[in-house]
Amino acid sequence: MKMPQKPPSFHDLLDRIVGGSRFSDVFTAVSKPPQPDRYVHWDKLRHLQPPEDLSHEEWWAGLKFMRSTQLKSVPLEDVQGNPFRFAVPDVAQERLHEIDLQFGGQIGMPDQITNPDTRDQYLVRSLIEEAITSSQLEGAATTREIARDMLRAGRPPRDHSERMILNNYITMQRLGKLRDESLSRDLILDIHRLVTDQTLDDPSQAGRLRRSDEKIDVGPELTSDVFHVPPPADELEDRV
Repeated sequence: MKMPQKPPSFHDLLDRIVGGSRFSDVFTAVSKPPQPDRYVHWDKLRHLQPPEDLSHEEWWAGLKFMRSTQLKSVPLEDVQGNPFRFAVPDVAQERLHEIDLQFGGQIGMPDQITNPDTRDQYLVRSLIEEAITSSQLEGAATTREIARDMLRAGRPPRDHSERMILNNYITMQRLGKLRDESLSRDLILDIHRLVTDQTLDDPSQAGRLRRSDEKIDVGPELTSDVFHVPPPADELEDRV
């Protein structure tokens, strides 16, 4: 995985545009998105042809400004105290409307769920497939056939990947019984313990918060790129 290039400072670009003579040119040229059916990040936009005589930086600033008018905040903040924000673009609104028109009043549960004779078998099969898919996304390396056989036969896992799949399967079964309980610190740690049981280099890390002497940076193993730095450990107690 390649680290996307960080975009130029939006506020610096906006100050430059507003303070210059390019304001009307920029915002007239960006009235239409470069690809109406998807969001285009700076890492891709910088390789596309800008409209009219705009630079890539001007194009990005104009699009960013247009997007900012649609943003809504959620009650979550990053480490700098900035709220997380999201936008629902026009293309998403159109597709949601199509779903409402085509499926309103017609969505029903599969016969396997409504039929008492097949319901339990259907749910177990769904849990198995979800456990396998989730673990593979997390890096588990095994075939779906082997993983299914392990879960159906109740065979103990033979390696780290199979342990990840079994943990996910056990955890999802547990979550089904907890759906009416309020989320709490102890419940979060209990779920963490189930998911990570016998999969961590340090087994004592299962079911507890990270300590200040445990540094974790998220990124690809083969490069020095860092994609995510988690909050300081001494802040976790208050955050949870």
